[in-house]
Amino acid sequence: MKFTNLIVKNLSSKFSKTFLTMLSLPITILGTCFTEVKSEDSTGLYLTGNIGTSSFTGADWKAEVSGLAHKGDLKFDAGTGWELGLGYDFGRFRSELSYGNSNNDIKSISAKINEGTLSGTSVESSASGDLKISSILINGYLDFPIGKQKKLTPYLGAGIGGSKLDIDNITVAGEELESANTWLFGYQAKLGLSYSLNKGIDIFGEGIYSAFSDLGAAGEKYGLGSNSDINYRAGFRLRF
Repeated sequence: MKFTNLIVKNLSSKFSKTFLTMLSLPITILGTCFTEVKSEDSTGLYLTGNIGTSSFTGADWKAEVSGLAHKGDLKFDAGTGWELGLGYDFGRFRSELSYGNSNNDIKSISAKINEGTLSGTSVESSASGDLKISSILINGYLDFPIGKQKKLTPYLGAGIGGSKLDIDNITVAGEELESANTWLFGYQAKLGLSYSLNKGIDIFGEGIYSAFSDLGAAGEKYGLGSNSDINYRAGFRLRF
């Protein structure tokens, strides 16, 4: 069965410009902070990891079924997520490459026709299984150490990259639809607090907001778009 691409060319162009602008953000931050950062001693490479909640509790979906545009909502149970990364600490600025994974079970689905005289009419739908998201992100952080010993350090972070969706098929109006299961544009923002146990080990807690979107960029299969609630994670940094 063939489904139509649901995204228009001008939206794709706007998306590309937004992506390039966000891609330059870590470089812009680093350049802005260079004067201050160069006075700090470089602390070198570190390995980091965290684990905690995954709060992608809902997503919008769109697809074409039997020649008619349909849309609806998918609801998910709260799940778990983790992230591993390798970074470099410049002093007040950190740059990091990370890989993350989250898993949320599908809770429910709604569907309705989205065009013509029947627009808004609900149709029978069903879904089961889970949503798995794998992400590779480039992250940048600004640290704000407190006190003479600088044991406590609040920090801000942001990351951009790709998110790979893996979600089970859904059934709408008696027809089974395949999901995109493809790499999409993803991003995240972080607010956290770290504590230095010693020169080699930090522990931290952080809140993470993350999002992804394709809503038609998947082409002939149903697309998803979602923003997470705040994810809460605890983790460590091991310095070399």
